[in-house]
Amino acid sequence: APGYTVEQYRERLEFELGIIEKMKFPGYFLIVADFIKWAKAQGIPVGPGRGSGAGSLVAYSTTITDIDPLR
Repeated sequence: APGYTVEQYRERLEFELGIIEKMKFPGYFLIVADFIKWAKAQGIPVGPGRGSGAGSLVAYSTTITDIDPLR
């Protein structure tokens, strides 16, 4: 994103992944990413996300959302 460095993206990802791991949610994100991928492949409309998850760089990186939270 304009104005953000690769290092800033890396730091944000490390921060989010640390929280996801601490809360024991890695499986949740992988399952959601899988069913979003399936829905898109089937032509099923997928919304931008909801709540704080829509502002997650992890969600963006795994194509759960199309919203880059640093933009």
